[in-house]
Amino acid sequence: MKSHNSKALQRVFYARLLIFCAIILSFYWLNPAAATQVSTTVRHLLFLWLTLLGVQTLAFRFKLKKPYNLLIQIISDLIVIGFIIYSSGGYASPFTLLLGLVIILAGSQASALLALATSVLASGTYIFSVYIYANNHLQPIPVDQALKLLLQTSLFFLAGGIMALIARRHATLEQKQKDASIKHQQLQEIHSQVLQAMQEGIVILNSSLHIQAFNPAAAAFLGMSDQHAGFKINSFIDIPDELDEYSPNSEGHVFRHEISWHGHDLLLTFTKLHQDSQASWLMTIVNITETRALERQLAEQDKLASIGQMAAMLAHEIRNPMQTIAQATELMGLEQKDSNLENIVTSEIQRLNRLVSDMLDYASPLHPQPQPTDIKAFIQQTLQQIDLEQSHDIQTDIMHTTLNIDPDHLRLVLDNLLRNAMRVSPEAASISIIFSLEDDTWQLQVKDSGRGIEDKMKKTLFQPFQTGHKQGTGLGLATVWQVCQANAWQVSIDETLTTGACFIIQGSITPLENTGKNNG
Repeated sequence: MKSHNSKALQRVFYARLLIFCAIILSFYWLNPAAATQVSTTVRHLLFLWLTLLGVQTLAFRFKLKKPYNLLIQIISDLIVIGFIIYSSGGYASPFTLLLGLVIILAGSQASALLALATSVLASGTYIFSVYIYANNHLQPIPVDQALKLLLQTSLFFLAGGIMALIARRHATLEQKQKDASIKHQQLQEIHSQVLQAMQEGIVILNSSLHIQAFNPAAAAFLGMSDQHAGFKINSFIDIPDELDEYSPNSEGHVFRHEISWHGHDLLLTFTKLHQDSQASWLMTIVNITETRALERQLAEQDKLASIGQMAAMLAHEIRNPMQTIAQATELMGLEQKDSNLENIVTSEIQRLNRLVSDMLDYASPLHPQPQPTDIKAFIQQTLQQIDLEQSHDIQTDIMHTTLNIDPDHLRLVLDNLLRNAMRVSPEAASISIIFSLEDDTWQLQVKDSGRGIEDKMKKTLFQPFQTGHKQGTGLGLATVWQVCQANAWQVSIDETLTTGACFIIQGSITPLENTGKNNG
C-alpha cells in the first residue's frame, strides 16, 4: 500500500511539473511585447518554484505519510499560483482557474477534510494576491470586479464541497475494497488450510482430463508432485472409458467409479463443474479399504448368524419328513397295497431337497463373473428348465438384447422369483415376465396373480426365514436380495398393485447390442 501511495504522489508531482512548464510558456505567449518584464517575472517564478521543489524533495526523502506529503505540495502550489496571479494582473489574471485545479487535485488524492481546507486556502490565496496587487499598483478594485472576486471565492468553496463529497465517497469505497480484499485473503487462507488438512484427495481436471491442481492427499494417493501439473490423469491412475460419455452432461453431474490401486480400494467421484476448459471436472479420491473390509466382515458375520439359525431350523424341519418316511417305509414293509405311500416318500424327499438347495444357494459366496448373454434366449431356456411339465402358460414380453451380465446369478434370481410366482398363481396364464431397456438401465419384472404381499411382511420381505407359505424355507427372496447386492442391482416390489405381486430387478449394465423389441 505504501508503494502504491508513493507512486501516486510521484505521478502527481510529474503532472504538476508539466503544468508549471506550460504556465511559463503561456507568460511569453500572453505578453510577447513585454519580454524583459516577463523574463524578470519568470526568473522570480523559477527561483520560487525551485525553493519549494527543494522542500517537496525533502518531504519525499524523509518518507512522510501521504496526507502530509500532499499537503506540502498543495501549499507549494498555492504559493506559486498566488505569485502568478499577482504577476499577471491580480483580479484580471487569466490564471485564477489554477486554484480550482488544486482543489480538484486535493479532493481526488486525499480526504474530505483536506479538500475543504484546500478550498479555504485557495480562496485566501486568491483574495490576498488580488489585494496585494491592487495595493502595490495603487489601483482600487472596481465594484464589478469586487462582485467577481466574491463570486470566484464562492465557486472555490463550492468546488471544495463537491470534491469533499467525492473524496468521502472515494474513501468509503476504498475502505470497502480493502475490507473485501482482506476477507478474500482470509477465505483463501482458510480454503488452502482445508485442502491441506483434507484426507480425501482433490484433483481439478480440464475438459481433456489434464491435471490443473491437486491437494497433498491426492499427491500422496497417486504419487504426484508439483511438476506433474499439466499431465494427463491417466498417467497416474486408470480412468474408466465410460467417463467420456458423461462429458456433455450438465453441471453438477456425478460419475462414481471404484478401483483397486496398490492394495487399496479407492472410490473415485467425478463431478461436472462447468464447460470451462481449465476446470471442467472435480475428481475426489476416497480410501474405502477399511470400509470394504468392514462390510465383508459384517457380511460374513451376518451369514454365519443366518447359517446358525438355518441349521437349527433344518434340524427341526428335516426331522419331521424323516419320521414320515420312516413310518411309510414300515408300512411298505408290511406289503400293504397303497399307492399314496410312494407319493408321500417322494414328496418328503423333494421337500428335503428344496431345504438343502436353498441353504446352499444362500450360504455360497458370490463373485460376479459378467459375460455377454443373450437375454431373450436365456430367459426362454430358463422357463423350459423350471417348468418341465409346462403346467403354467407364462406370458413374456422380452426385448431382444445382449448384456454383459453374470448368467448364473441372473438364473438364481429368476428361479426363486418364478418358483414363488408358480406357487401362488391360481391360473395357468397368470404369470408374466417383462424385460425392457431404458437409457442405460435394464429392468426385469416377474408378476403373479396371487393374493399379494401382506403389509406386515413388506418390511422384512428380503430377510432370511421370512415366508408366508407352509412349504417355503424363507430363503428364496433372501437369496434374491443377496445376489442383487453382489451385482449392484436393485430389487423392489411394485407398491401400486392391488392384486398379485410384481418383483422388479434393475441394473445399470450397458447393453452391448440392441436389435429392437420382440414380444415372446
